[in-house]
Amino acid sequence: MTDSEAAELRKRLDRIGEIFGDLVSHAEKTSIERCPYRDRFDSCTALFSCRNQQSVVGESVEKPQCGHDGVFDYRDAWEAKPGHAENVKQKIVSIRAEAEERRGTGEIEREQL
Repeated sequence: MTDSEAAELRKRLDRIGEIFGDLVSHAEKTSIERCPYRDRFDSCTALFSCRNQQSVVGESVEKPQCGHDGVFDYRDAWEAKPGHAENVKQKIVSIRAEAEERRGTGEIEREQL
């Protein structure tokens, strides 16, 4: 490969990098503003229950519409019980604390015998 061919290849690769960089930047921005399951007709395409789904009766079938308006982070809508995650975190902390206490008293070693 000649120097001029290498320079032309570098120029093309740089241009492709610019294009994909712009695409990635736009995708990152919209990923927190727009629900990924909302199609261009504002229909919800999720195959699971989401609290942003709104029922709209069509001509012959009922289909869910996406009620996400882009002003909040939609990702927590997937949790059917948003408080459940916090309860699980607290339970994990409690289990770890109990295990550490038992390790300190030797209870675990006795239980394993």
